[in-house]
Amino acid sequence: MGLGLFRLFSQRKASPISEEENKAEITFLIEEYKNIATTHDKLREEIGRLFNYFLLLSAFPFTVAGIMFRQGEFKLLSAPQELHYLFLVVGVGHLFLTLTMVDARHGQNRYAWTVNLIRKYFVDKAPNLNSYLYLPKTADVPTLGNLGHVTYQVYFMNLVGAAFVAFGVLGTVLSQWAPLAALAAAIAYLGAYKSFRKRILARFQTARSKREGQAAL
Repeated sequence: MGLGLFRLFSQRKASPISEEENKAEITFLIEEYKNIATTHDKLREEIGRLFNYFLLLSAFPFTVAGIMFRQGEFKLLSAPQELHYLFLVVGVGHLFLTLTMVDARHGQNRYAWTVNLIRKYFVDKAPNLNSYLYLPKTADVPTLGNLGHVTYQVYFMNLVGAAFVAFGVLGTVLSQWAPLAALAAAIAYLGAYKSFRKRILARFQTARSKREGQAAL
């Protein structure tokens, strides 16, 4: 795609001096485009691996439970306290995996903004290119908090993580208040996710604001 843009741009009429002046920056932007596209694809692969790790981690407590109940009926509600602790720890692990996926997704957005601005550069130089470019040419797309294709994965991971934490607390609080404590634990899990995600968004927003400020100088 980057080479295609270069060929289209090279076809416009311009003096040899103008072409020579722009050659270095065009070459740089094309190479930058290639590097960003490669990094973007690597982040997509990383997100896929993180979700696979999440599935493996989720299966681990049930594997342990199957071993513990191999000589009797499988009843999670009557599981020993140690198994509840295991679910609790795995639930906390889910939280960190989810946040890592969210961070990687926002990293993808940052690279997408850069690619969009590279397209804008070529369109500004050669407006006739605008008819051939369908993808965005602005840093406003995607929006800062947009999770795109991982949105439903994140919802699912939060749901499972909250359930694991709730089940873990249910068996560790030995009183009549155990169900209420489990509910509170699930709410706390979701609250922690929301709080940490705000920090991630703030970090990316700060970096973006600095870039925009430098560009305005």
